[in-house]
Amino acid sequence: MKALFSLICVSVALVIFPLWCTAQETSQAQNTESEDVVPQWQKDFEALGTAKRASYRDKLKEAGRLFNQKRIIEALNELADAQRIFPNEPGALNLVGACHVEFRNFSKARAAFEEALKLQDDYVRSIKVLNGEARARRIKPVLNILFNLVEMDFVTSQWADCAGRIEGLLPDMDPSDLTMIRLLEFKYLLCKLKLGNTDEARTLAKKYDFRDDYPYYYYANAALAYHDENEAEAERWRASARRVFRRPSTLAAWEDTMIEIGFVKSFYGGAK
Repeated sequence: MKALFSLICVSVALVIFPLWCTAQETSQAQNTESEDVVPQWQKDFEALGTAKRASYRDKLKEAGRLFNQKRIIEALNELADAQRIFPNEPGALNLVGACHVEFRNFSKARAAFEEALKLQDDYVRSIKVLNGEARARRIKPVLNILFNLVEMDFVTSQWADCAGRIEGLLPDMDPSDLTMIRLLEFKYLLCKLKLGNTDEARTLAKKYDFRDDYPYYYYANAALAYHDENEAEAERWRASARRVFRRPSTLAAWEDTMIEIGFVKSFYGGAK
């Protein structure tokens, strides 16, 4: 299975990994890395005829292209065609979930993500007894789905569940992916604020300072100021972030997170 996925930032605090085209030819390298763990869905897929496998891959690839162009209804139609050929593939289900996120239909999105994770249960069970590089290799097929479930908990205000998922996910994140790690850490701080653990949140805000290469320091302090009902101070922190990080794209996910939690008004009027 060759996993192709892209990072998509969708409106209002969601950074979703729409994994697609996972049902690819299994490479020798992945056979080695997966240590012969082959989920049942993959065995079933390989049992399809060559023509059906090729047709499925083409439809899934087209659905991914349409999704990236924000042609969501067309993407869902293409996914429906793919699932008529083969209904139980985690990459397609994950992309279905990402489509429903675009419509903010979080119940359908969560159901799709959870079904995708369930299909990878062989990987999930094997991960529990692994450590180090072996664990890092094994968790790759499910990491994006776990991240998407974190997002579902966050946008539906399931703060305790969200914090728990983040605690479990952070140790398995690629250490080089500091952009996503910092954003997860920020969301963890926000969960603590919402759970009433203000002292812990204040401690977490001190984890990094202005020398860090990511916006965590500024947004952590802005969040605390909003929590303390000091809007002027919060706005100063956000203004500082804009001066330091000049590219709007760098701050987009952080700003959207502040909108989603209700500290900042959206362009459509009113905080979430």
